[in-house]
Order: sequence, then C-alpha cells, then structure tokens
Amino acid sequence: MLKDNGANLVYFSPIKDKELPEDLSGIYFGGGYPELFAQQLSENRQMCNAVKEASANGMPIYGECGGFMYLCRNLLGNNLSGENNIKYPMTDCFPFSIKLLKRLKSLGYREISLLDDSIIGPKGMKGRGHEFHYSEIANPEIAEQNKTIEKIYSISDRKENNLFKEGFRVNKTLGSYVHLHFGSLSLLNKKGNNNETP
Repeated sequence: MLKDNGANLVYFSPIKDKELPEDLSGIYFGGGYPELFAQQLSENRQMCNAVKEASANGMPIYGECGGFMYLCRNLLGNNLSGENNIKYPMTDCFPFSIKLLKRLKSLGYREISLLDDSIIGPKGMKGRGHEFHYSEIANPEIAEQNKTIEKIYSISDRKENNLFKEGFRVNKTLGSYVHLHFGSLSLLNKKGNNNETP
C-alpha cells in the first residue's frame, strides 16, 4: 500500500543498526512484540537517541502498538521471565512508561476519525483497524499534564460507540495502540485508486 502510493521503502533494524539510514523523509514502526527484545532495544542507545533526535527535529514518525511502545520512555517489567520491576529505557519520544501485562488488555475492531491534520491524513479522515495488546500506559495522566502531547484520534468500535480519544502526537511523531489498515484510510485509498503519489 505504501509503495502503491509512491513511497520508497528503506529498511533498518532498531536492534542491530546504530544509525538511521540517510535521507529519510519519515519513519514507520509497525506493530510487534518489543517486550521479546526489550533488552536489545534498550541497550542500543545510539539508535534510541537517533530516533528521539529525529522526532525532536520534526521528522514524521508513525508507530503503532509495538512501534508505539518503542517510541515511549520506558518498558516496565518482563512478562516472559516473570520479573516485575525491570525498567527498559526506550526512545523517549513520548514521556510514557509502558507496563507489560500478563493478561490481554484490549482486543477489538476500531474506527478512528482524525481530529486534526496529521502525518497520515487531514482532519476528518476516517480509518479502520484493530487493537490487540498485553500492555498499558502506566502514567496516562501525563497526556493531560503535558501540553506538548495531543490526542488526535477519536476512536469508536465497530458498532460506532465512541470509546475514547487516543492517537498521541508530539511534534510530527504519531503513536497509537491501534493497528490501522492503510487500505481503509480514505485519502490513501483514493490516491492509490488514482495512481497518484502522496
């Protein structure tokens, strides 16, 4: 879908690589299980710092679920080893600490509506996706206290019940627990059908 809309994809590893590739116009961190590689991700401080610097300098960065967790300040605990009070520093693009859980936190289909223009589309654009995660934000009050953090998603379930606001934005960095289906985003879908580049 990204290639169909004109993106030239450049791959890198936040575990193995020490620097971001040159001449990037944006970064996409997809979903996954960063808790499985928490120590390796955390120990690669050079890459963590490079991502934070890119965010601070206004590079468009999008992270969903596991990618969003990597963009936060810390991962807390380790549900694989059973140890609880372990802190793994991440990139600190968002000042959230993410607490790993042993039980499923959220599962379901979601629809988002953008409350402001963003790196994934204009205000009012809608998209669909799902939530599935075993973690939560341990300090959600920071989103209300820190005026640099915006919530730009209005999220509803498949029955169109309004659930909550999410989609955290700092600078041009956007993070969410929702896995978006890019094909559902009205702007991308329209451009893809017209063979236009974004």
